[in-house]
Amino acid sequence: MKFFSNEGIGKVNGLFSIDHVIYTTLGLLMIILLLIFTYKLEHKKIKKIIRISFWFVFIAEILKIIWNLTIRQSVTLDNWVPLYYCSFFIYTSFLVGYCKGKAEQFGKSFLFFGQVVAGLAFLFYPSSALLVHPFLHVLSVHSLIYHALSVYIGLLIVLSKYYVPNKKDFPLYLIVLVVFSTLIYCFNLIFKTNMMFLSNPWNIGPLIVIYNFSKILYPILLSLFQIVGSYVVSYIIYNLVVKINNRKRNYDLTK
Repeated sequence: MKFFSNEGIGKVNGLFSIDHVIYTTLGLLMIILLLIFTYKLEHKKIKKIIRISFWFVFIAEILKIIWNLTIRQSVTLDNWVPLYYCSFFIYTSFLVGYCKGKAEQFGKSFLFFGQVVAGLAFLFYPSSALLVHPFLHVLSVHSLIYHALSVYIGLLIVLSKYYVPNKKDFPLYLIVLVVFSTLIYCFNLIFKTNMMFLSNPWNIGPLIVIYNFSKILYPILLSLFQIVGSYVVSYIIYNLVVKINNRKRNYDLTK
């Protein structure tokens, strides 16, 4: 049962260790294998996968909250309230799985533009997991599966053409996330929390650079980086995938 205890199994080896290599590798393998077996499925089945993913992460998040409130030592709101950027995966997978219209469209756009880059960033730099807990700890494994699944769903809806990225979705995407970030910043001021890391960079190296540049502009710059930066990088990834597919299609036609 040490796996579910505060200490976990083994020691905290931190980043750039063998644990880090295994952690990232397992996450990428999970994404690749899931995509190989599902990206050619019809759209009805893709929607079912999204619904299953929603219920999986929703239940896992509830269990995580229960663990934090009953077992974790020195628990704070930061530890268990799901108001981080990646927490949006829970809410938007519900929108895509069960809603229609603009709500569903926003959900699709965020699952790709908002989660692929963010999820990959965590898998390659799992500071909020491996700097706090050993690799074999319930929260480390939870974070690994959660973020790998978020990247997988984001890529799946695009590769299966369940969602075709377009620039018309950006205004709604931008408005919703700016409002959400503003509310979270106010929440942080009132409750002295650090949701979405908008109050301070914690131990995340790239965020420390932004924080040191300007502590006053930090929340604004971080929000823009998370929203606009993630959107731009994701769009570049999408265009590269389209070009590769077009070249492959042209090659197949000439054979």
